[in-house]
Amino acid sequence: MSDIATSAKLKPSQPQLPISAYFDTELLERERQLLFSAGPNYVGHELQVPNLGDYQTIGWMEQRNMLMRGPKGVSLLGNVCRHRQGLILEGRGRVRNVVCPAHHWTYDLEGKLLGAPEFKETPCMPLKNTPLQTWQGLLFAGPRNVANDLADFPLGADYDFSGYVFDRAVVEECPYNWKNFVEIFLELYHVVPIHPGLQKFVDPGNYKWGFGERWSYQIMGLKDELKFQHSPHYAKYRDAILAYSGGKLPKYGTVWTILYPNVMLEWYPYCLAVSYLMPQTPERTLNIVEFYYPEDIALFERTIVDAHQAAYAESAAEDMHVCHLLHKGRRALFLSGEDDVGPYQSPHEDGMVHFHEWWRRELGL
Repeated sequence: MSDIATSAKLKPSQPQLPISAYFDTELLERERQLLFSAGPNYVGHELQVPNLGDYQTIGWMEQRNMLMRGPKGVSLLGNVCRHRQGLILEGRGRVRNVVCPAHHWTYDLEGKLLGAPEFKETPCMPLKNTPLQTWQGLLFAGPRNVANDLADFPLGADYDFSGYVFDRAVVEECPYNWKNFVEIFLELYHVVPIHPGLQKFVDPGNYKWGFGERWSYQIMGLKDELKFQHSPHYAKYRDAILAYSGGKLPKYGTVWTILYPNVMLEWYPYCLAVSYLMPQTPERTLNIVEFYYPEDIALFERTIVDAHQAAYAESAAEDMHVCHLLHKGRRALFLSGEDDVGPYQSPHEDGMVHFHEWWRRELGL
């Protein structure tokens, strides 16, 4: 159980958030300004562009920016030509120089304009190059000092990406408010009724919370009886990791960490995942999930990769289902002009208490 469930810092000063907090357009704009623009602004991991000239455009930005591996490291470059504002690159790949297909304006790997055909003089018009911070290879473009924000985070070694490779990214459209997603990520009260497979892999009664100023984590233990499993996906994942390890149990069942407001770091046996939320409207959110695996597993043990992603997708679909239920109920009340707030269950919802307290503090509410 939570070792600080009764801590005074977690005692809620107010009830849960009002219904309007999930539907108010003006509030979302305030969140964008005070939480997201001021926040860490995660843009990807160095492993997405491991070699010189590798690029990865950023889909949720409509590809207006891209990660580029240049001679000095990874940069966040603009991907819109400075001449006629055409999109330059799409998706992933590798280039020697960045060449706009429309008129062949050519930039180097750090965004400097090298040539503009038939101009007497090459204009001084480089691509936008946004400074980046890094923590464990994670790249952030925001104004906050991420290293300082995570200076007291005790699980950094568990999120060591050394020897890992990027496998793939998945973008999900969630038809509900971003806070709805975060709340489900930060409460364990729903695990038993909603996750039949996950609850037989992790132990819902054996967990530990940890809290910092701008982060929290949940360490989930393993079930002693891993052999009992209702989910074919989790059974395959269990069998694959135990076959690879020679029957040795992993260190944890899972570790879920969040860096507020929207970056979630997920530890699983032989996988690290990064997911982050981008609110589009009060009732529409993008969830981007990136999967990373040790190189030998990514290349030679695809059974583990495939089994993990199938189990992950199963739990993600179940989370989306409960988020739908919460959204529909709140929306029905909102449209009728009603409000309602319930109590927190401690310790299962301690993470949600911490998030709500942070949210109110940052917004001055």
